[in-house]
Amino acid sequence: MHTCVCLSVSGCWCPHLQHLCSVPGTAPWGKRGWKMFHTLLRGMVLYFLKGEDHCLEGESLVGQMVDEPVGVHHSLATPATHYTKKPHVFQLRTADWRLYLFQAPTAKEMSSWIARINLAAATHSAPPFPAAVGSQRRFVRPILPVGPAQSSLEEQHRSHENCLDAAADDLLDLQRNLPERRGRGRELEEHRLRKEYLEYEKTRYETYVQLLVARLHCPSDALDLWEEQLGREAGGTREPKLSLKKSHSSPSLHQDEAPTTAKVKRNISERRTYRKIIPKRNRNQL
Repeated sequence: MHTCVCLSVSGCWCPHLQHLCSVPGTAPWGKRGWKMFHTLLRGMVLYFLKGEDHCLEGESLVGQMVDEPVGVHHSLATPATHYTKKPHVFQLRTADWRLYLFQAPTAKEMSSWIARINLAAATHSAPPFPAAVGSQRRFVRPILPVGPAQSSLEEQHRSHENCLDAAADDLLDLQRNLPERRGRGRELEEHRLRKEYLEYEKTRYETYVQLLVARLHCPSDALDLWEEQLGREAGGTREPKLSLKKSHSSPSLHQDEAPTTAKVKRNISERRTYRKIIPKRNRNQL
């Protein structure tokens, strides 16, 4: 199921968000639109409420929700680079493979929502179930546990690292055993689905490990300080690629020689000559 959702964030842990509840293929095109809700991320669930005054600390949210809550366990939030109709849009892929789109008013708030949703998923996602054993060769995505993890951050970090190594090994084996180009369409489709799933799992666990490492190294429990540290680490790893111009006075840099163009005179003997074709005359005709 693919669901488009959009957020508009107001900069705190319980911000105003804009939520588009529309399922492509099921709702008419004219019925799709963006709606404003007050959204609260509590634990590993996103709640869509009536307003800011309805989300008191420790208060039950039953009866205050205006839309179905969304669980973020085993999910991954990333910038929606494919969506160009609105700015500052990020997507949320849930454990059951549904896709939500959220819009934030600024790029900073979008990054904050992405980081905090992924941190909640990395913190509360329980280890996956063991793979089922059977004779069915058709690829089916495994069912992930819904219940929250009871492990510490260190144990969660080790668990996600093991899952990352397993996904990377499975992806490498899949790339080594490519199907035949002239194979059946079903086999090619199975290979494509497996590759798409393993690439997503590898990216998801890489994100989990990165966020938990930053969380473990953060000296404070405040999420704002954790986000600042995460931004500094991301800024330190992303060095700008400066294009250096080669100088004429630098002996260590070789200049790109411009292609030389010159007029070359060809010898007369080298010129291609064409012999004029003279049709044969009929000798009988005078």
